[in-house]
Amino acid sequence: MKVKLSVVHRMSFLGLLTNKGDYTILKILRELREELSLTEADHKLLKIQPITGTKMMFNEKAVPLKEFEFKEGSVREVLLEEVKTQLRDQEKKKILELDYLDLYEVLVVGNEKPELKIVPKKKQVSKRKK
Repeated sequence: MKVKLSVVHRMSFLGLLTNKGDYTILKILRELREELSLTEADHKLLKIQPITGTKMMFNEKAVPLKEFEFKEGSVREVLLEEVKTQLRDQEKKKILELDYLDLYEVLVVGNEKPELKIVPKKKQVSKRKK
């Protein structure tokens, strides 16, 4: 599975990744974290400016979407599914945070294409007495 993520999606994804596992999982996790993290070139393009405290302003559109591959059956896919499960669980419990809404739409809603059914509007027939 390939997923294209914006800078904001990447930061949100990083926030949901686990920090636990065996040696192999942690090595793969570290590699994935490095891929998701911003590069020096990203920082220059974003023109990050602090606003107050931990809040920052930046030009998200300056950095194009980046594609990540999560091969079927790989540890990376397991990590992706774990993030998706966290997002689904938060949504079910009605505790999904606004910071994760866009990532939820990309990872969960984007993959669950609901069937749209067009239901014709019924005409109301009035019965008049003659």
